[in-house]
Amino acid sequence: MEKEQNHNGTALEKADNREYVYVRYECNDDDEMDIYDIIDLCKKGVLILKRYIVLLLIFVLAGSVLGCLKAKHDASEAYTSSALLFVDLNREQYSGSNDIYETSTLSMLAKSFSQIVNSDSIMTPVSNKFSVSNVDVTVPDGTQTIQVTVTADNASDAKEGCASLVNAGIDAVTSATNYATITVVSPASEAAQSSMEDTAKDTAITAGIFLLVALAIVTVRELAFAYRAHETAKANM
Repeated sequence: MEKEQNHNGTALEKADNREYVYVRYECNDDDEMDIYDIIDLCKKGVLILKRYIVLLLIFVLAGSVLGCLKAKHDASEAYTSSALLFVDLNREQYSGSNDIYETSTLSMLAKSFSQIVNSDSIMTPVSNKFSVSNVDVTVPDGTQTIQVTVTADNASDAKEGCASLVNAGIDAVTSATNYATITVVSPASEAAQSSMEDTAKDTAITAGIFLLVALAIVTVRELAFAYRAHETAKANM
């Protein structure tokens, strides 16, 4: 009888050597889970993560490497051309004397130009003709300048597309109001080649996926150990 008790005690002691994440509920109301049980579960979870930290790091590293390689593989060559414009008021038509109102009007005209250039009525014809893939119109705060940057699949389309967008935007603004004077400071530049890739995004996404897979493996493994420990404890009661 004593040997059997020692054998049972040894089995329970071995089962308790690992930190298993499971909670056994009893019928008594006093044994309901409280804040201390939650803290205990969190501690056990941290211990489990520490036990598998090498596995998790390996999965994250592998995902990061694959994500970076994917970004390099999917990268596409592109060409960009930029033009710089200057916005001013038509002094013959504008009679305002308030500097604050004048500044507000200039800012409104610059932002209106940006919206007009990005509108479908101007963007669609230019994109279809010059295979434009991206248009960026920026209006720096505190300035009267507008920069138009066009990206296309080849150098000629980038430059000609940029010039076409600038001309179409100026024509649209001047036909809509006689207060604006938009001058081309720097015409569409010679297109520069660039590589379009989003390495950081692809790396983060792939590493996150691999981390989730690793956590799923750890969860399944620990639940299996917890179930075995629970069955062993129940059999020895």
